[in-house]
Amino acid sequence: MASRHGNFWARRAAGLTALAHRRQPHVKWLVFVALALAWFGFGLASWLAQDDPPGDAIYKTLGALTIQGAYEDVGAKGNVYADIARFAGVFVPLVGILFAFSGQLGRGLAGLFMAGASRHVVIVGATPAALSLARSCVEGRDAVALIAADLSAESAWSVRQAGVVLYDGDGADPTILRTARAHRADHFIALCEDDSTNLKVEAALRTAANRVRRNQPIAAHIAIASPLLLIEAREMRQKLQRDRDAKVKQAREEKRPPPPPDPIDPRPFSLAELAARDLLSREAGVLLNYAEANAQPRPHLVLFGFDREAEAVAVRALMGLWSAHFGEPRITVVTPDPEAADGVFAARYPQALTHEVWRADIAYIRFDWRERALDLEFLSFVEDERGPVTAAIASTGSDTETIQLAFALLRTANIAKRWPVPIYLKESARSEFTAQFANGDRTPGVADAYLQAFGGVESVASRKLIINGMLDAGAAVAHRVYQEGIAARADVDRRKLEAMGRGWDDVPETYRAANRAAADSAMVKMWDLGWRAARREESGVTSPPIDPAMMLKMAEIEHKRWIAERLLSGWRPGSDRNNTMMVHDNITPWRHLNQELRERDVEQVKAAVMVARIMHPKGFAPDPRVLG
Repeated sequence: MASRHGNFWARRAAGLTALAHRRQPHVKWLVFVALALAWFGFGLASWLAQDDPPGDAIYKTLGALTIQGAYEDVGAKGNVYADIARFAGVFVPLVGILFAFSGQLGRGLAGLFMAGASRHVVIVGATPAALSLARSCVEGRDAVALIAADLSAESAWSVRQAGVVLYDGDGADPTILRTARAHRADHFIALCEDDSTNLKVEAALRTAANRVRRNQPIAAHIAIASPLLLIEAREMRQKLQRDRDAKVKQAREEKRPPPPPDPIDPRPFSLAELAARDLLSREAGVLLNYAEANAQPRPHLVLFGFDREAEAVAVRALMGLWSAHFGEPRITVVTPDPEAADGVFAARYPQALTHEVWRADIAYIRFDWRERALDLEFLSFVEDERGPVTAAIASTGSDTETIQLAFALLRTANIAKRWPVPIYLKESARSEFTAQFANGDRTPGVADAYLQAFGGVESVASRKLIINGMLDAGAAVAHRVYQEGIAARADVDRRKLEAMGRGWDDVPETYRAANRAAADSAMVKMWDLGWRAARREESGVTSPPIDPAMMLKMAEIEHKRWIAERLLSGWRPGSDRNNTMMVHDNITPWRHLNQELRERDVEQVKAAVMVARIMHPKGFAPDPRVLG
């Protein structure tokens, strides 16, 4: 289990914040009313018992607030009722003031404790993703500080009630960052509305962190929505690593102490990419089962809409959905503006469309769902033009449009008895529609279409995916397997596999991209070998055997998949490898590889089995399907 983040002071600040903002008005009113009744009831009874007139009794009872007059010698007379009344009378205004200002008092004390906070999590942004991540980290028992400007009163109270220390201000303001102790945090996450703001926040964090000495850099997770800017940010990270390595090497040669570590470790990420990777890593087996059940020659995804999430699904499918039992993956984009979608993809992934060794099989079909209803004629047209469909993805950029489109597609497919496939519905946040109707196949064994939600902010903006980097756990193992050359050792135990994942933060970005794609395809290879992840109630096989008869075929497919990933990542084929110019001599057809290079692909298939093992600790069960 991942360690919690936050030292003693950060945890105390979080606890005080949660305590001061608990909404229990019935408890507060019960205490207040009980004290008032004790004060007035016992006081009135005490003075009436001494034969005081009602008016005097009421007057003396109210005097309990001042502890003067008739109450000065009440204790000496042994009047228990009067004792209760005078103390209750004192506490009534004190408790009322405390309850009225409990939020401010708690925030003030939390601020004092935060002065010594370190090793905590700092999040910047007032977006739904930032709020979701804050709550996810609190559930993981982290101490969390959130910097957000102009949150609504209800949202501010809600996050404070969860135990999040909230700062109202600009995340790029050095004063706010110092107050939130961002320079002493373990993890820093920028989740603002636009990329430029997130990059400004990162720059401000670097300035703040440069002023203190740290043994470990701050893990700075910076959200970047633009795919092109994300690539550039990752390349910048790689350049910083190269510069750092060069300085360390020079210091070693000159026998000088190594330079201090960089203050921050930038980790640019994309919520859209995380959503796509999470979807395909979970659903790869389902997609291949549908392709096989319908005797399809290749996995074929039809995307309705081409927003960032849909584009990410297309790219990750082209990188990872390569099976030894099918041809290469195929993508069809249905959109009101196919020319614009084509231009966007060609501009961002030019190498994937310009080389004979492999070209992305992606095509665009014009259809405006706002002006025309889906019908059997259109479904048949898509299938006639592009072949049998394996799955549909609805992701238009608008939740309202996406929901309407997904339900129209579901009804049309089932009424027409066409496209009995899963329909993946991208919704920005979980709604009643997804909770009731988009939660998976309700009729297993029946060939019909069904809805499955993906990419909701609650599942993507989470501690598991962003801070723990769950999707990169397999990629880290894949890199070490390749680096250490131990793929032939099938008896490597789980503890060794987990240890192999360490040091991932130091891997150059180009290798991180390659290993992410390799890890994402691990369960496709397990499917090829006839295995699936064991269910919760099953006792799985932790070291599934590899069928030698399948190995060469899977190695050839792995090489094709690797070529697709490299070209989509911007690499080009060439006779001499040049990492700086992103030229690779192995981007060539399988038939041109020598035996040594082919063996490397065999080793990569074996490495994928190890990756699958680390990602599925419960092991695997045989898949009863009959593979062709």
